[in-house]
Amino acid sequence: MNEIPAPEGTLTARYAHLGSGLIPVEPYISAEYYEREKAHIFKKTWLQVGRVEEIPAAGDYFVKKLDACDTEVIVVRNKQGQIRAMHNVCSHRLNQIAYDKTGHTRKFFCKFHGWAYDLDGKLTGVPDEKCFFGIDFKDYALTRVACDVWQGFIFVNMDPDPKMSLDDFMKPMYGDIEGYPFDKMTVGFAWETVVDCNWKLALDAFQEAYHVAYVHGNSIADAIDRSEGGSMPPLDALCGDLHRRLSLAGNQKSVYGNPKAVTSGGVAASEALSDAGSKRPIAASALRAGIGSARHAFPLDALPKGVNWTQSANWLFDINVVFPDFYLSLRPNYCQAYNFRPIAHNRTLLEARVYYPEMTTPGGRFFLEYMKVALRDVLLEDLSTLERTQRAAETGVKKFMVLQDNELLVRHSYHVIERLLAEAEADAEGKAAVSKAEVVTE
Repeated sequence: MNEIPAPEGTLTARYAHLGSGLIPVEPYISAEYYEREKAHIFKKTWLQVGRVEEIPAAGDYFVKKLDACDTEVIVVRNKQGQIRAMHNVCSHRLNQIAYDKTGHTRKFFCKFHGWAYDLDGKLTGVPDEKCFFGIDFKDYALTRVACDVWQGFIFVNMDPDPKMSLDDFMKPMYGDIEGYPFDKMTVGFAWETVVDCNWKLALDAFQEAYHVAYVHGNSIADAIDRSEGGSMPPLDALCGDLHRRLSLAGNQKSVYGNPKAVTSGGVAASEALSDAGSKRPIAASALRAGIGSARHAFPLDALPKGVNWTQSANWLFDINVVFPDFYLSLRPNYCQAYNFRPIAHNRTLLEARVYYPEMTTPGGRFFLEYMKVALRDVLLEDLSTLERTQRAAETGVKKFMVLQDNELLVRHSYHVIERLLAEAEADAEGKAAVSKAEVVTE
């Protein structure tokens, strides 16, 4: 099938450098391709691992396993309030330092031989120190990784001295959403599951809305803003050097499609209830119970300009895909933060978290419980196709996928990964050639 140029006015034509052709299946089923991704992407870029609220006090820590980096890291708040990250490996005989996934400590102690480290990872104590013949403590700290915070989200980079700062990594695409009220969304819920599919295949299912009217027919299909063809066209899409964004509209005469109703009340609530009262009575009851319960107000005109950047009156949410594996969906008064963490070339750990403002009444808490169930059902529907798709891809019957205009983010993801792998491998080959030439010269 030849590549057909996209018509003017389409999203694909706007990003013509991404082409309009077929996308190969091989990156989704190849173990060798996954090893290349590990070496040149996951071990070289910023990865989101948590929120600052998870470790509010000095000595609070959590441990994050990162299979794509062949390691796990301890993320801890030190006595100065700074957040540090280090490999969970003792400098003596390589035992793991932290066994528990979360905790609080004054110091880290290795349970093998008792070596002690402070909250910055510095070695502070060695039993029978004199038997080590002049050991220098500064040479045996825990191995640090780069760690920084953006809008309360904690990121790590396996390179302790990364080529790009976290600000430089995030701001070109997401500088205009800084100031979103993440800090007011302090309650919520979370799910984790392992899915037997490639991480990109899982992420792809969340970075397009073409599927919504079909996969989500039992849950939220009536809450979307449909096209004449029945699918959910985006309001707009943005593709950057690494990251990508999609803005979507909802049916304002529904509870799910009009999320601002619970915190705005008034006209928004009346509109949401106009159809929901008869079509989805439980949703309507939950909304009525929750109106006015949120501890904080979320006026639409106070949101950063990059949120609902099209200024659509029917805006539902924005999808923000932070390269490589972090999905951040922003709504007027809650957000979803999903990580698609590779475990193997055909296994993915999905970590799904939803953040809401605190509700101050029993009715508000009932509304949160309703939304937890509603979002759980949406998530289960999203997951329902993934393992089947992976098995089908691995048959080898189809070598390529064909994408339509509204699947632009899937296309962008493929091209970004291909470009970064090619650049990294060309750089490695160049360095190898220089090294070989130097040896010959000598």
